[in-house]
Amino acid sequence: MTTFDSPALGRHGRRPLGSFIALLMLALALLAACFAVEWDWAALTDARRRAEAAGRMGAWLAAFLSPDLSAEFLWHSWDLTLQTLSAAVLGTTLAVLFAWPLAMGASRAVCVGEERGGFIASRLPQGKFLRIWRRFSLRSPAALLCAACRLLQDILRAVPDFVWAIILVAMIGLGPLTGALALALNITGILAKVYSELWDGVDEARYAQVRSQGGGRLATFLYGIRPLASRNVLSFTLMRAECAIRNAAVIGAVGGGGLGSEIWYQIRFGAWDKVGTLIFFTLLLTLTADLASNHVRSLLRGDAARAASRAPQVDAAKAVAASRPPLRPWYAMGFVIAVVVWSLWFMGWGNRAGEGGVPRNHLAPAAELFTGKAWGNLGFFHRLLSPELDLPAIGAGPAEAVAKRRAQGKTVDLFAQYGPADFWRPAAWSAWLDELRKWFVWRAVESAAVPLAIAVVGTLLGVLGAILLTYPHSAAFQLYSERFSGETAPRWLRAWRGLQLAAARATAMIARGVPEVMWAFLFIAFFGPGLVAGTLAIAAHTLGVLTRVFGEAVDNQPVRRFEPTCGASRRMTYALVAVPLAWRDWMTYAFFQFESNVRAAVVLGLIGVGGLGFQFNFNFEWFRFERASTYLIVMVLLTVLIDRSVRMMNLSRVGR
Repeated sequence: MTTFDSPALGRHGRRPLGSFIALLMLALALLAACFAVEWDWAALTDARRRAEAAGRMGAWLAAFLSPDLSAEFLWHSWDLTLQTLSAAVLGTTLAVLFAWPLAMGASRAVCVGEERGGFIASRLPQGKFLRIWRRFSLRSPAALLCAACRLLQDILRAVPDFVWAIILVAMIGLGPLTGALALALNITGILAKVYSELWDGVDEARYAQVRSQGGGRLATFLYGIRPLASRNVLSFTLMRAECAIRNAAVIGAVGGGGLGSEIWYQIRFGAWDKVGTLIFFTLLLTLTADLASNHVRSLLRGDAARAASRAPQVDAAKAVAASRPPLRPWYAMGFVIAVVVWSLWFMGWGNRAGEGGVPRNHLAPAAELFTGKAWGNLGFFHRLLSPELDLPAIGAGPAEAVAKRRAQGKTVDLFAQYGPADFWRPAAWSAWLDELRKWFVWRAVESAAVPLAIAVVGTLLGVLGAILLTYPHSAAFQLYSERFSGETAPRWLRAWRGLQLAAARATAMIARGVPEVMWAFLFIAFFGPGLVAGTLAIAAHTLGVLTRVFGEAVDNQPVRRFEPTCGASRRMTYALVAVPLAWRDWMTYAFFQFESNVRAAVVLGLIGVGGLGFQFNFNFEWFRFERASTYLIVMVLLTVLIDRSVRMMNLSRVGR
């Protein structure tokens, strides 16, 4: 059987070039981020500004650390916490159900399968043929379907959840169901992308036996690809469920209900004592979700090696057998189903959101989605489908409009002062930019520089911090290193390592448990509104998210892969074996987090960071829907551009 996508060729022939290009682009992006936008570090460099900033932050923290602990507000916060949890669970459940078929279509390994090129393949070298042939979406119906699914998942995740919430508010009104559906739409795109890349990342040699025995694409997926990627799929799904809880802090601002809605309400009145209480409940909910997801993960994966390490060597076989009772996966599935059923019951009949504490059926508006009544409300947004392209500015469109713009001197005459041959002159670039800014679409594109700069610098800082924190965060290296190091640590040393593990995990949990918006408010108190506050907020949240998934990528490695280094120190085993094994997972998560951070930076525009998010919200609130649509298109194109660039450079799982 001839294949044209040899894993060995992919790893040893193309990936070094892609990694080199990625590093070069990262350096250029970092350089551009430093000079393309204005960074204000006066709060650190100027003594007076530094003293004022410290005073503001001190006053903010003093109010924040004195939460409102009245019984009435505590009960109110508890009800909002349950409301947020139910919306997050429902949104994630819907996203998983929608993401699986979409990811199967977007995965080239599943949808397209093994390709042959016939006459064309026989005339081109193997590697060159693949690079040309697999870029052509019309080569087959399956390839076209794959491209269409990828475009759909790009749109779903490119539109921020707060934009989905704004549209859904007009359709079905305010409430947690709006937040759940907005989360579901956005998370569907996110999960579909990651699922498809995880499935594409499985080495073909590992499931070649299924294909060699006549298994089709569906059989290969069910019995080959899916089981091999199940651990990473599970880890990422549970992590996104936790993120859904935090995202309610943004969706609540536009009618999504729950803790987020109350947080934004209290922030507008400066009631920081109440905000402190609400943030405490958000952290409590995040910690509970973290523990619950770890419990489900341990039940589903059945970590036999860990159980064997705790038993005497002579009883290892019994320990392995005992660690995988047949009821554990069913118990985990039952636990998940119970949580989903509870969320539906609470949202419909178990809450106290109505007048006088009576239940309010938040699921009732869902009926409008099926009857068509809700879709009629979208007529108000028909202008969103007609983006402002400002064609007269570039000499296109109606002749009268073009003539009027020319008379006003507001048409783009790119080479009026400098020709293309003057590209080496800095003055020429300034003049060209001034001309382009006469065109509204170009101004919309320029507004994307702010979230891009924030995402580039914030992600880089977060990745560096996560790499440093992953080692103490890893249970395999802090609690179970005797399985491969051969050491017998004394009790006090095991206790010290356990303390390091707890501290690292608590740090990561707090960093990711506080939403980016809340981190931004904290840094705005010191630095003031602007890019610096937004960048540090993104970096802090990225540190927490990536430390979690980086640590899981290490802990998910089978112990037998560490055994050849038996006798080496823990740090040497971590640096020389664990990091190289987990590096591809880390790379995928880091680039995915960068894309997520671009969307988060767009959202931060709502609170004074500026850029694309601010411009969209400003035009939307002033009913300039055509211009708001243009900014929305820029958001989508930005996500598509990042995704396609990562895929072309083979920086996702594989270069498929």
